[in-house]
Amino acid sequence: MKFILVVLLFSSFAVCSQPSELNRLMKKMGHEYKLAIKAQQQDVMITHLDKFIALVEQAKDQSFKKDKKAESIEGLNRTIGLAEKAKVLAKNAQSNRARQVLLEIDTLREEYHKLHEPPSIWQLLFGS
Repeated sequence: MKFILVVLLFSSFAVCSQPSELNRLMKKMGHEYKLAIKAQQQDVMITHLDKFIALVEQAKDQSFKKDKKAESIEGLNRTIGLAEKAKVLAKNAQSNRARQVLLEIDTLREEYHKLHEPPSIWQLLFGS
C-alpha cells in the first residue's frame, strides 16, 4: 500500500512538472517584455513589443480550463491592449511613458496568474 502511495505521489509530481506549451510561451513573453522595457532605442522597443504581442496572440490559442478560459482570454486581450498602447507611445518617441504602460502589464500578470496557480500537494492527494 505504501508503495502505491509513493508511486502516485511521484507520478503526480512528474505530470505537474512537465512544461506545457503555454508555459514556454509565457517564458518567451516574459523575455520579450523585459527586453522591451530595457530598450533604449524606440525601434528596438517596438520590435520587442511586436514579438511580445505575437506571443500573447499565440497564448490565446492554447487550451485553458473551461471554468477559467473566459477570464484568461480577457486578461490576454487586456495585455495586448496595453502593449499596443505602449507601442503607439514608443512610435511617438515617448519611451518613458511607454515603459509606464508596460509596468501595468506586470500588474495584470500578477492578477491573472492567480487563476492558474498549481494545486497544492494536499489537493493532489485528497482532491479539492
